[in-house]
Amino acid sequence: MSSTTSASSIKWKSDTPFSSTFNDIYFSPTDGKEETDYVFIDGNKLPERIKFCSGTFTIAETGFGTGLNFLCSWLAFRNNSNSNAHLHFISVEKFPLSKADIAIALQKQEVLKGLSSQFIDQYNTLSSGINKFIFDHGKVRLTLIFDDASKGYQRLNEHVDAWYLDGFAPSKNPDMWSPELFQQIARLSHPGTTFSTFTAAGIVRRGLQEAGFEVSKQKGFGRKREMLIGTFTGKQKQKTIAKPWFELPRGDKPESVTIIGGGLSGCTTARALAERDIQVTLIEKEDQLATGGSGNRQGALYAKLPVKPTNQGELHLAGFLHTVNKLKQLDPEQTLWSQCGVAQLATNEKELKRQQELIEHGSYSDELVTAKSAEELSTLAGSRVEHSGLFFPDAGWVSPRDLCRSLVEHKNIQIQNTSITTTEYNNGQWVLTDNEGNALHASHLIICNAELANQFEQTSHIPLKPIRGQVSISPVSESSLHLDTVICGEGYISPAKDNLFCFGATFDLKGKERNVTDKDHAKNLHNLSQVLPEIHSAITGPDKPQLEGRTAFRCSTPDYMPIVGPVPVHDSFTETFGKLRKDRKWKFENVRAEHHPNLFINTGHGSKGLITCPISAELLTAMICDEPLPLPKDLVDTINPARFIIKNLIKQAI
Repeated sequence: MSSTTSASSIKWKSDTPFSSTFNDIYFSPTDGKEETDYVFIDGNKLPERIKFCSGTFTIAETGFGTGLNFLCSWLAFRNNSNSNAHLHFISVEKFPLSKADIAIALQKQEVLKGLSSQFIDQYNTLSSGINKFIFDHGKVRLTLIFDDASKGYQRLNEHVDAWYLDGFAPSKNPDMWSPELFQQIARLSHPGTTFSTFTAAGIVRRGLQEAGFEVSKQKGFGRKREMLIGTFTGKQKQKTIAKPWFELPRGDKPESVTIIGGGLSGCTTARALAERDIQVTLIEKEDQLATGGSGNRQGALYAKLPVKPTNQGELHLAGFLHTVNKLKQLDPEQTLWSQCGVAQLATNEKELKRQQELIEHGSYSDELVTAKSAEELSTLAGSRVEHSGLFFPDAGWVSPRDLCRSLVEHKNIQIQNTSITTTEYNNGQWVLTDNEGNALHASHLIICNAELANQFEQTSHIPLKPIRGQVSISPVSESSLHLDTVICGEGYISPAKDNLFCFGATFDLKGKERNVTDKDHAKNLHNLSQVLPEIHSAITGPDKPQLEGRTAFRCSTPDYMPIVGPVPVHDSFTETFGKLRKDRKWKFENVRAEHHPNLFINTGHGSKGLITCPISAELLTAMICDEPLPLPKDLVDTINPARFIIKNLIKQAI
């Protein structure tokens, strides 16, 4: 995983961006779109291939630059695809352009203006690792990796249909055109995968031929004499699965899916599936959606970042950026959320030191997070703030309850209110029995009911722990001061929604009480007094309003990471991999993981559901539909449901 990402240093030659780092232009000064259409769109014969595509067509690129190639591909897809087709565009960029520079570079591409404005609105620069974008109601997806090309593609495990070998000329940037890159290109290709590139340099031609491509030359664009095109014909060696217990089962895209659980996990998953034209039955035991941990009036939307990037930090950052972009599309008027920014305060010396180290380490861009003094944060908040801290300008608050209701407003989603007690696989389908003895049938089943997800026989081995939390709710009285941004300290408080402040929440590992308690109100008020004394005084003053509240139980896991993926057959895993581990030597030949057929789980999001549920829903949907995964394989493995079985086996062998 890349820990830092450097911005590209560019100059302008008329309206054409020019890289100072590589002494080369980003695209043709005569007509950038025409060049892209000739070299990449036509070079890979995309229009005719897309016309007959009934699944996902995947394009991978080696240099994102201004995003021109992506936008041209998006337009070509729109003009040529049928209703069943989807486009997944993957690109890497080691030196990303700023949002402002991309806007300038694309401003004269009139035919792309509608698409470019949508892209620029979602674009977040200098966030190292994976960035996910969704357009056209899920028909078009962009995975943008800010990293070295070969390193970026090492983390993926996709099936690429066409390659755009772009980037600066081999003479200007020889490090990118490396044997390691060609190896990754071959690994991700299949017989029939095509490529095209503007260059005809020998290092590129020989590298591709050695990797298994049949290469030919054709006339280059404009004044360029030649370019290369080709097709992958190499015989792929059987890949050795490094961790067979994390192997994902593969199958055909289903016509329908049943989901148990109507909180954030279930509703985001239902929406992701529905956008693939899959019929979804969402089963919720209560009369309304989001009655558990997803039922709060407001939740803080931001990622608490580690000083140095970690798997958990990368998942949270990727999830945060994905959620923000999803909300921009779902609710551009911000009726159920607000991008008002979030201040994460340093309320003690330990946190202050951590924040200083985070800024000094330089892993995150100023566009994502900046350090602010107490005075600066007071100005941003509109009320006196007691501590310095970090400010996330693109963050804010979301109403999880309202979001769930909005997500299920889709023609392909139907809701059924009943309580499922048992699940059994019989005659090629799942039979679900409710508390009245009624039987429901499903070809594919996803369990999303939080801490109750391990109540079924197939999931009983999955470790989950409920953590009690209570939020306090106070009316905005005449003496209350307004608040313009979310403030996070030991707890959080959001700007008022419908003239009500929502603040909290307590974190009780052993709590079982389901009613609102005065003790927890007192905790929330104390935490509020430490960060926003004026608002605390207004809420607790002589004309103090009556506090209301709400309790719920977050569903957490032993490693505080969500559980997302296919459900393993516990006894089979234990027997298969336990035998291999007895002599402390793993032998993987012909070893395969066994999973319950078409059974998946999505739970354990704790207090991070707003940033991990939407990206997990996309991941699970990609698994079920056999699409390219929106996260790198090492992150997918980190949240695989089988990880706890393997950890236990390793402990037993030590």
